[in-house]
Amino acid sequence: MNKYICSFRGRRDNYQIPLALSESGLLDQFITDFYTSDFLQKITPVLKSKWQSKLKYRQEKQIPSAKVKSLFGTTLLEYSRHYLGFSRSSTYAWLDQNFSYAAISRARKTRSNLFLYTPYAWEAFLATYHHDPRKILFAYHPHPKFESTLLAEDFTHFPFVEKSYQDQIGNALPENLQKKIRDCWKYADQILCASSFTKHTLISAGAEPSSCHIIPYGVDLPLPPFQQPNSNYFQALFVGSGVQRKGLHHLLYAWKKARLPEKSQLILVCRNLDPGIEALIKQTPNIKLIRGTDSQTLHNLYETSHLFVMPSLVEGFGHVYLESLSHGCPVLGTANTCLPDLGGENEGIFLTEVSNINELIYKLEYLAEKLLNNNIRQQARSCSEGFSWQNFRHKLLSFL
Repeated sequence: MNKYICSFRGRRDNYQIPLALSESGLLDQFITDFYTSDFLQKITPVLKSKWQSKLKYRQEKQIPSAKVKSLFGTTLLEYSRHYLGFSRSSTYAWLDQNFSYAAISRARKTRSNLFLYTPYAWEAFLATYHHDPRKILFAYHPHPKFESTLLAEDFTHFPFVEKSYQDQIGNALPENLQKKIRDCWKYADQILCASSFTKHTLISAGAEPSSCHIIPYGVDLPLPPFQQPNSNYFQALFVGSGVQRKGLHHLLYAWKKARLPEKSQLILVCRNLDPGIEALIKQTPNIKLIRGTDSQTLHNLYETSHLFVMPSLVEGFGHVYLESLSHGCPVLGTANTCLPDLGGENEGIFLTEVSNINELIYKLEYLAEKLLNNNIRQQARSCSEGFSWQNFRHKLLSFL
């Protein structure tokens, strides 16, 4: 059986796809950017804890180092452009082809198949080979046409989110770069998606339903004991980028108008913020903004919050929902995410209509009362136990 080449930047999906291929003997080569080599692994113990953590994050010990190729030159170019102030979206769009070209070179040499994520597939899928490689596409984000239509409609009502709107839809990119993301699915033999919603957007773009398969992501399950929320007040939690796509502006408007118990608090953990949304945060009462935190503090926040809420307009999955459930924290989000694939209200999963602020107000008020007096946290944890990374890898292999 021919093996597969997997190619992408960063620690995408915790390296689960190359790990699944490696475990099954199907990995020919994993091509990535910076990866902790055998030499770096040996010197890690003598480094400061900060650097030890960073190096450990960029490796998966169960993937043999001999199977990994790092494009260090691409990494250097990427960080140089970041330093010089180039937009990240244009940098990624320009450099992503390097991973695809590396996959082409390797596939021609070893006659391997291709297992690629959307940003790295175009060149490799359209290249010519002396063999007929199987082309598997993992679409981790909804189709851009569906997304841009939805975000454009929202932008007409909330023009202050212009910065994140423009960054997300990629209109500043040349048409040839936009086309790669928009149309690469047309050249795949099979398309794997992490959610039913992503599959729906691809079908709406013209993909054959029989070629699209859903494989929900997994989660690393935390170990007990778990902390419990304070029953004297309602605490909600949002974790993610403070941008239009995440629906944070909708949440802030709803939070401001909702009639919630005294001392209710909304905690926002945001890596970055749209300037317009940041201004809205300053106008909204009972908000605590945390600009980045460590994993242990984040886990504590999941466990001490009554509700995780992220009313996203568009998500390929939304891994933070699953992380929250694994810590026993019920979630509130939209159907344009993984939530319909995970469970229902009996598992602590609640839905609100996309962009409907009035319904979001109602759900916040309803859940503030319900969750203060109803312990559904064990059901939430039990729900997450059905979505392990091992299950993800096993199901992924069933489509090869």
